[in-house]
Amino acid sequence: MTYLQFHLVFTLPWLAILTWSALRAHRAGQSISRQGITNRFAVRVLIAHLVMAFVYTTPWDNYLVFREVWGYPPGRVLFTIFYVPIEEYAFFLIQAAGTALFLYFLLRARPWRRSDDELPSLTLRWVGAGLLLMLAVLGAVGLRYESTTYLGLITAWALPVVALQWGFGGDFLIRRWRLVLTAIGIPMLWLWFADRIAIGLEIWWISPQLTTGFKPLGLPIEEALFFLVTNVLVVFGITMAMDEDAWERVTSMWRHRFEIWRVGLLFWSISMVPAPLMPDAFLPLAYVSTGLLTISILGYAVQRHGARAWLAFLVAFVFGVLIEAVGVRTGVPFGAYDYMDGGLQVLGVPLLVPLGWWAFTLVSIVIAPVRLRWLLAPLALVAWDVGLDPLMVQQGVWTFSNGAYFGVPLSNFLGWFLSGLVLMTLLQAILPNLRDDVSPTLRLVYLGQAAFLGLGLVLFGLPGAGLGAAAAMLGFVLLAHRGSLGLQGR
Repeated sequence: MTYLQFHLVFTLPWLAILTWSALRAHRAGQSISRQGITNRFAVRVLIAHLVMAFVYTTPWDNYLVFREVWGYPPGRVLFTIFYVPIEEYAFFLIQAAGTALFLYFLLRARPWRRSDDELPSLTLRWVGAGLLLMLAVLGAVGLRYESTTYLGLITAWALPVVALQWGFGGDFLIRRWRLVLTAIGIPMLWLWFADRIAIGLEIWWISPQLTTGFKPLGLPIEEALFFLVTNVLVVFGITMAMDEDAWERVTSMWRHRFEIWRVGLLFWSISMVPAPLMPDAFLPLAYVSTGLLTISILGYAVQRHGARAWLAFLVAFVFGVLIEAVGVRTGVPFGAYDYMDGGLQVLGVPLLVPLGWWAFTLVSIVIAPVRLRWLLAPLALVAWDVGLDPLMVQQGVWTFSNGAYFGVPLSNFLGWFLSGLVLMTLLQAILPNLRDDVSPTLRLVYLGQAAFLGLGLVLFGLPGAGLGAAAAMLGFVLLAHRGSLGLQGR
């Protein structure tokens, strides 16, 4: 069987039936849904998804064939454009159109009850998007190994888009979960069956070297994942586009476009995932992570406190350079230490360090209770360093001459408290409203750092330091919660 004959047997009849059903319903004046969505709008949504599917998949598919992740025996295809046969390009459109038309068929067939249960919309969307992006990063890490190449290419290609979709309208999808699962699942099962037949007939082949070799019912797990995520992309996109609340959300996002710093925090959280998995790239990944956090916290400060936040950032940066330059030359106030491999430096201080002083200090101020903030905020900074310094010492970014706590002297933590107290006083003098500023979002940043530091140190072979960091940071959060005065904020 050739690839063209495969289409004639497995994909084109399915598409023809669904197209005939849609045209018949249109002639009968039957609407695509019962939520006031017109057939004309549905057609426009379908065309937009066909264009996006073709444009986004073409370079990725060509790369996979070029890498010989999959291929085609001689005589099975008509001709190729670049590396991909014409039948494969057709498959992009046939699958996307078939899945979309099946979704439209389901919408016409019955009134799918929408769940109106109250959902924590923003949290649900952001946490889901973050988890999906973490999976995408882990997939990219899989590209380092031959047997997970195909798996990594799928996840790194598809999951960032799925994360974007979920971040926009994950709550829309959940309240119509029955429709979503049905629209994804039935076409996916058919394509799994057709793909298994095609591989068995050697219409195309899948590289055994670039796959895991796990084949439930004879179908490579990577192929199963591919047809799952491609159907997810189509169904998620069209379901959200057809939701009556989608346009209101678009306009709301435009009104709040200056809160882009939240997106930076999302990417900051993702950037910490690969560090324990790629220890050879620890320093550049640390710069990426610290840079994203720095920019995000600066965006937060500018939005909340205006242009004076730029002056606060400059003061924190200069303070970080000077206190570290003095410290490395005199041993005051942190103890005797030296920088080993810090990349770009200012006065002998790695750029990473003063950026951290700004971001860590401002977060510590905002998450501390307003009452006794002058005392408790430096403790948040010290708790952060309980995990940070042992990690940097182990990774060779800097080293102390002696240290009782995983190579770090106890005087270092006293130095952090005193230095943090001085810097926090300066920042609150420049930004007076910082004294009363509160932010649940930045509290989540601190909690996220506690989790990442704790787990990361375990993966780096420092479980004691990981436990100490998590206990110190979570202990501070508990202390701050008990001492708070009913904090309200973002």
